[in-house]
Amino acid sequence: MSTASPYALYIGRLSPNSRRSIASQLTSLSKLMQWDEAEREQRLYQVDYAQAMLIRQTLTAADWSARSINRAMIAIRGIVKVAVLQGIAQQQQLAQLESIQQLKHGEHQGTALTTKQVEQLIYQLRADLSPIGYRNLLVFALLLGTGLRRSELVALTLKDYDKTQKTLLVRHGKGNKSRIAYLPEWTLEYMQAWLRIRSQADGYLLCSVYADGRVKTHEAMHDSTVYRLIKQKLQDIGVENGSPHDLRRTFITRLLSQSVDINTVRQMAGHSTISTTTIYDKRDHEFMKQAAAQLSYRSLP
Repeated sequence: MSTASPYALYIGRLSPNSRRSIASQLTSLSKLMQWDEAEREQRLYQVDYAQAMLIRQTLTAADWSARSINRAMIAIRGIVKVAVLQGIAQQQQLAQLESIQQLKHGEHQGTALTTKQVEQLIYQLRADLSPIGYRNLLVFALLLGTGLRRSELVALTLKDYDKTQKTLLVRHGKGNKSRIAYLPEWTLEYMQAWLRIRSQADGYLLCSVYADGRVKTHEAMHDSTVYRLIKQKLQDIGVENGSPHDLRRTFITRLLSQSVDINTVRQMAGHSTISTTTIYDKRDHEFMKQAAAQLSYRSLP
């Protein structure tokens, strides 16, 4: 791969987590389009209006979600923009791609866990007193307590944890932006328990643990391992088709239901806009009913 290619330059400016996911998505796209692997990078920056519409049609037929299709189209447009800046693509080509509207999608899928489900989940996790069990308990505590994305979670190192301030430094969030995540008091118990097993050696905060109990701080816990773990544990408490993002939805919904203002929630979740935060709001009609019942214009005595 030429480091001067529009593809390489576009991918290179993304955060490490976004870089992996976008590269994987574009690889899947090129396979669906039956492009030769050696020509993939060139084909991407040569996409014009007609080819873009064909790509979108192909991805739709392959049952890609509207969000995934829109994300792929944004990446293609970004690659073409780099090619225009390099002088190897025409401005008109970019203008045509920018005229294509994003696909509309319905309400954000997924659910937020109830308080009872969270209690049941933590209760079951606490039953495993092995090193892996303590690590897994912290995985859930951090996702529910800070709303971290799965990719942000596995990228954390021990240095990112500030014991005094009770915070985590998220170095490469979405859009390659850093932020501070504040830890609730109840998560610190699980953090301290895990660190007694993990030790204070440099390396990843949530690292690999072998079946015999050996802790490898230099090996990050793989995000696919986190995915399988969460799917299984949610299924164990009766949540079918659960996903790691459901824990993020739970975090956001819980904050909003506790009357935290939405702009604060946006910052805590690492969203660039409030409109994105509202998508994750899973408060139900019962909450709105209670809110309406509390609405009053009577003067205080």
